[in-house]
Amino acid sequence: MNANASSMVAALCRWTARIVGTLLVLFVVYCAVFEGMGNPPTQPVISQVEDLGELLMMIGILVGWRWERGGGIMYLFGWCLLSARPLFSPFTSKWSFIVLTLPGLFYLTSALLSRHNIKGTRPLVARAQL
Repeated sequence: MNANASSMVAALCRWTARIVGTLLVLFVVYCAVFEGMGNPPTQPVISQVEDLGELLMMIGILVGWRWERGGGIMYLFGWCLLSARPLFSPFTSKWSFIVLTLPGLFYLTSALLSRHNIKGTRPLVARAQL
């Protein structure tokens, strides 16, 4: 893959993560406003861990607008906290939790393909010499 195609794919991944992530943040804010939030100290520990995971996912989406790698890692760590119980439960739909990984994966893909991860450093994926 040449440098131009790599940067185009990185931009596509970056903007896909931003759009999908923004829609996810808006959905979470909508649910929090209209359904209300539980009182964290009165919740069971597993619910507190899941709430922390959701918070990390939302912060990861916002951080990913500026730093794709950090936002993607934070998002996926939050996803692991949020999805630990539902992925191993026989009563939940697993595909919906797997789809939730997309913004984090797109941010990380963008960071790996981007030519300017950190100013003055080399890209993680080197250009092929033709």
